[in-house]
Amino acid sequence: MPSANDLPLSGQTTSKDVEAQISQLREDIAALARTVAALGNDKASEVRGKARRAATDAADASKQMVEAAQKQALSWERDMEQQIRSKPLQSVAVAAGVGFIFALMTRR
Repeated sequence: MPSANDLPLSGQTTSKDVEAQISQLREDIAALARTVAALGNDKASEVRGKARRAATDAADASKQMVEAAQKQALSWERDMEQQIRSKPLQSVAVAAGVGFIFALMTRR
């Protein structure tokens, strides 16, 4: 960029000088635009990377939660089966009671 010493004195400015200054301004603006674009691309890449990591972390956490829920459900199923095998009459009575209460609730 031209310094103050490079510019002609006022009154001596020619159209060639103005064209040179405009050309220099265009070059400076183009360089600035390239710099801003590069910074924007870098920031966008950084944000995309963070979003991917967050999505992967969320997917991993949800997978672990599903696996834990499945294990818990299987554990409850085994416990219930064991309870039914050890006390079949009590289990039938409880099932009949639950069915009766359910039937009463659905009639209303």
